Amino acid sequence: MPEETVGTDQSAESSISSQTSETKTNIATQVEASQAVSESYVNADGTLKEGWKDHLIPEDFRGRPVYNAVGNDVAGLLKHIGNQDIAISRQGKGVFVPGENATETEKEMFYNAIGRPETPEGYEFAVPDEQKEYYDDSLLKLARETLYNVGLNKEQFTAVMALDAKRTELAQQEMNENPLEFYEDLMPLVNPILKQKAEDSLKTKWGDAYKMRLHYANMAITEATEEGEEREGLLERYGNDPVFADFAATMYLKHHTESNGVDTSLGHGTQSMNIEQRIKQINSELTPDLKLTNRTRYETLLIEKNKLYNQKYPEK
Repeated sequence: MPEETVGTDQSAESSISSQTSETKTNIATQVEASQAVSESYVNADGTLKEGWKDHLIPEDFRGRPVYNAVGNDVAGLLKHIGNQDIAISRQGKGVFVPGENATETEKEMFYNAIGRPETPEGYEFAVPDEQKEYYDDSLLKLARETLYNVGLNKEQFTAVMALDAKRTELAQQEMNENPLEFYEDLMPLVNPILKQKAEDSLKTKWGDAYKMRLHYANMAITEATEEGEEREGLLERYGNDPVFADFAATMYLKHHTESNGVDTSLGHGTQSMNIEQRIKQINSELTPDLKLTNRTRYETLLIEKNKLYNQKYPEK
């Protein structure tokens, strides 16, 4: 009997040893397989191989946007996890970027969490001395309110304002170096303003004689130039420059009337035997053909003729 017991014990011990060895082998195989799966999608430099999401991410987590933001290396993955931990643990609650349908409360929580000041006045920006003419109090107030509403923190506000100041500086520098280019761009906007100012100035100076003297200015240019760009340029200029228009009208009157004894001030008339000669000259020009080909000159001559009659016959 003792011999049988010894034999049985030895057999059991051998079986247990065999099972233990087999178990260790299975565990080792599983570990190696697991390591093989992980290592097969991680390069030696820590970058992740193509397809890593389909093999390393649990099936029920695949397709979540968070994995698109971690990059393609282990370092990026770990950094992203760290950032998430900071955000979730801050003040004991999570802080997330507000989505398209976020409430105002959610937006406010996010803006405050990233460092936006309590009020727009909390933003500070020292305008460079050479740029102060472009940044008055009203513009700075508008900038603070606008950027506060979109949630910028103090550092971001300063960066945006510094960039805008630099843009203004470069624009001013370019304008100083190439003024003609800016002049040509601005003139279509400035010309109507200049024209209106010139018209107001001449109406004040000329009074009731405004239309007549404007015709004279036009005739002075028309008679002294050939039809084309030169004439058009001068006509445009006198329309925007009251001094030039007054000069042109005065020169026309001096040329056509003063030598004939006519008062060029368009005020009180003067008597002269040569007034009649000028009237005859005008009548010779007032032809049907002139009326058809140059209506402006025709009407100007009629106005001048009436003026001369009033000078010659003031009692009428």
